[in-house]
Amino acid sequence: MPAAIDTLFAKEQDLSTHLRDVGILLLDISDSVKDKLSKKDADEVKDAMITLSMNCDAMLEDVSNSEKILKKIKTKDVSVKGTTADIASLKKHFLDVKSGLERLKQNAKDFLTAKNRELLFQEMNTDYSNVLGTLTELMAESV
Repeated sequence: MPAAIDTLFAKEQDLSTHLRDVGILLLDISDSVKDKLSKKDADEVKDAMITLSMNCDAMLEDVSNSEKILKKIKTKDVSVKGTTADIASLKKHFLDVKSGLERLKQNAKDFLTAKNRELLFQEMNTDYSNVLGTLTELMAESV
């Protein structure tokens, strides 16, 4: 099982990169909450939302793979990078990250057709912040 534990946090950098990209995309669309978008602006926002969804999918896959590893571990605590991490806490972090990413992805899908894009954008920023905070806690536990 040590090899599985070693790989548990091997995707930290990928998660961080994808999340950074999501943050940049949110900044890019921040001006798109106005009521009317030109065809060109709407196309750019649509492309940004597709890219945002792809980043969410990649992170969801990484988290799902980590959850599969956690299911195989039969102890309450594991040693990761010289520290001890509680399995239940790690599972909760992963669940919180997945929930936030799924909401973010759904909101990205609904963004252009939303009646109130400004409110939806605020929800997306909240979900992004929650995922960032949860991942930060998760990574802090693994250091």
